[in-house]
Amino acid sequence: MVPGLEGLSVVVCLGPGGVGKTTTSAALAIALAQAGKRVVVLTIDPARRLADAMGLDDLSNEPRQLSGDWSGEVWAAMLDANATFRAVVEEHAADSTQAERIVSNRLFGDLTSSLSGTHEYMASERLHSLNRDDRFDVVVLDTPPSRHAFDFLDSPDRLVRFVDHPLYRSILAPRQGLMRMVNVAAQMVVRTIGRVVGAQLLDDVVDFFAAFEGMDEGFRTRAADVSELLASARTGYVLVTTPRVEAVEATRWIHDGLNQRSMTPALLIANRAMPQELANPGRMPAVATSAIDRNLEQLSQMASDEKEMIAELAARLELDRVVTIDDQAEPIGDLTGLSVVARSLMSD
Repeated sequence: MVPGLEGLSVVVCLGPGGVGKTTTSAALAIALAQAGKRVVVLTIDPARRLADAMGLDDLSNEPRQLSGDWSGEVWAAMLDANATFRAVVEEHAADSTQAERIVSNRLFGDLTSSLSGTHEYMASERLHSLNRDDRFDVVVLDTPPSRHAFDFLDSPDRLVRFVDHPLYRSILAPRQGLMRMVNVAAQMVVRTIGRVVGAQLLDDVVDFFAAFEGMDEGFRTRAADVSELLASARTGYVLVTTPRVEAVEATRWIHDGLNQRSMTPALLIANRAMPQELANPGRMPAVATSAIDRNLEQLSQMASDEKEMIAELAARLELDRVVTIDDQAEPIGDLTGLSVVARSLMSD
């Protein structure tokens, strides 16, 4: 079993860009499957790195089962925010007529592709649905780099604040505030907005929010459930870094952000490290007499420096669970390569 991840149902991988976080997330899924777990790895990063790491042509919102040498199961999926939003609407709508009114509005597609925060909230919704799916024991989540990952972690609370905000309650809430404002208090303002953005777009906005009548409580409840899941003891956070100064500093920043949210990392993974066998000075000749000896001496010093850097980071973050993954000779692009990394993750 991967150290520090025992008993978890959600594993969230966080890290700065360029540290191999997606590859590590996929390898974690395989390692958990080798321990007998039924695992789905979900990437919410719009890039198709997960499919590339697994040697797949494509991935979709619906999990795809993979075949390999493991006693459990490995599934993989890539967030489709539009499909997830549609599923959420269909679940919370009073009937199919209300759902169709929402998804057929031209603003629906714009929200999932353009509105800030929508992608992150749909990611939390997808995590929630996969966590409830009886097919899976564990969900491994591959997040976008650093700051966008916190957008994801904060999205449920932001949604709750939005639907509880006086502006939404008094102006956007269908038939209660918006229509009264349009018909009584602010007809001139609305006409001005219509001239700027276009009357048809304004009508679409009015119709879109009016169609959500009665659904805000469902969104609030679901967002609270997701927040509870993210703070639960069943959810573990894995910090992925490399033994490089910039990556280490970014990892410290991520750790501080987790602490501010009362989320404690379960494991630190140092990826792309020099093989630690090189850090053993007993393997080196007493005096470097050849170019090969001098190269080995330099590599040994680099390995020792990296080992010390990761040890200092772990001490600073007060993490006693650390796994080091050696840098691979070739880029990983299939399940065979991921399985090699998975074996490294099984070691403490």
